[in-house]
Amino acid sequence: SDPGGRPRGLDARPGIPLVVLTCAYGISRVVAAIAGVRYDDSVLKGTPLTDMWQLLDVQLLRHHLVTSVWHLNSQPPLFNLYAGFLLKLPGGSRSTVEVVCALALGLAIVLFAYLLLVELHVPRVAALVVTLVGVVASPAYLLYENWLNYSYPTAALLTFGAWCLVRFLRTRRARYGVGFFGAFAAVVLLDSTYQFEWLLVAAVPVIVVLHRRWRTVVTVAAVPVLVVAGWYVKDYVQVGSTTTSTWLGMNLARSILYRAPASQIDELQRQGRMDAIASVPPFAGPEVYSPKYVVAVPSTVAAVGALHKANGSTNFNNPLYAAVSSKYLADDLVWIRAHPHEYADDVLNSLGVWFVGTDQNFTDSVNWPSVRAYARAYDQVVEWQPVQDPAPGFVVFARGWHRPAWLSGQAMAVYAVALLGAPVLAWRRRRDDPALAATLAVLWWTTAYALATTSLLEIGENERFRSELGPVPTVLAVVVVTAVVRAVWSRWERRRRGVVPSVG
Repeated sequence: SDPGGRPRGLDARPGIPLVVLTCAYGISRVVAAIAGVRYDDSVLKGTPLTDMWQLLDVQLLRHHLVTSVWHLNSQPPLFNLYAGFLLKLPGGSRSTVEVVCALALGLAIVLFAYLLLVELHVPRVAALVVTLVGVVASPAYLLYENWLNYSYPTAALLTFGAWCLVRFLRTRRARYGVGFFGAFAAVVLLDSTYQFEWLLVAAVPVIVVLHRRWRTVVTVAAVPVLVVAGWYVKDYVQVGSTTTSTWLGMNLARSILYRAPASQIDELQRQGRMDAIASVPPFAGPEVYSPKYVVAVPSTVAAVGALHKANGSTNFNNPLYAAVSSKYLADDLVWIRAHPHEYADDVLNSLGVWFVGTDQNFTDSVNWPSVRAYARAYDQVVEWQPVQDPAPGFVVFARGWHRPAWLSGQAMAVYAVALLGAPVLAWRRRRDDPALAATLAVLWWTTAYALATTSLLEIGENERFRSELGPVPTVLAVVVVTAVVRAVWSRWERRRRGVVPSVG
């Protein structure tokens, strides 16, 4: 602002950055389409080669959507609901709807990332540059946008929810509260990485800041929280699961038991500490498990009664996998207690995959040839990744180690600043700007939660899990850097003017 208090520059014209971002986003997508990027919905073809484990049989989604999704236990429901909606569209309109929805998600990420930065007191020019370079120009966002998966919608919901959160804390308006709790609840019902405890902890800073308006908080949170809780109750009644996915034990087994030396597993089995199922690769076919380890229970509902999908692929939604996963989980924990150092190596390898450029999840996709050259240049200049990793997951499955040149230096710097600096800044600003402090706390918790849970439990797709956070870690890091720069500049200005602060 000028000495008279009038805003100057972009502060005087706050709509200009939004127009610039919208135009830049539109131009970038037109250029990508000309280069050959196309929306990839191959998972809906229902063939063995394109089958997606997280989706129910596409024929069930097309003809028995509500009943099938109601009996879904292997995954949260929203992605299957969306896929079923697409499958019910007339063939000629589906592609148009997919592209429009994808572009809407992409534009939402771009605009709300910028607006979130501004709400957290990042100068508009800096917020504009960060969004243009880090989101609009990123090949990773482009690739995830053009792939039918739940990763990109998760990023959009987290970004929108974070903006609603800070607006709710500043204005106390109920519609922003509904937006925050609704978006975060939708994430739980979309992506199995984010469980109910993540949502409950995210609500704590909101309750602390708005404790005098607790009735408003309860009002806006009631419906989203109850819907999520209801789905958990449904899963528990149907298959005894206390999470939105019944694959926890199998996922962890794929990370550790599948790659553990057979001699280690044999020794623990001889000691009677580990079940015989530990020698079986996880996610095997139902005939491997039933009736030797568990017994498949027949059902007239195909979503849970069928052992295979119509294309011959395994139906991992069959309740026998809930029982199998529980057996694996018990053996997983036994192996971790017996071999903590090897498990630490596995976690470190998972972190290595996490910090690979997220666009490298697509090195074997139909769109990779269209962006390969641009992605290589972007990853070197912006991601500070000297060499792209063509197959990050396969390396660690073979118990190999990532070369340092495969890691994104920018990503490691962003996470270091975000995870170390955000708690300090939130604590320092908790009194003079509680809305900023609470928002930083929620975003820090979300970032730390995703990093910790996926690194401890998963391996092979960790770079994709990082993409699900969208711009949230970058927003945290930029806010911290902005605060540090302002503090240093303010101190330099005081010294230049001869103003010496008191010891107190």
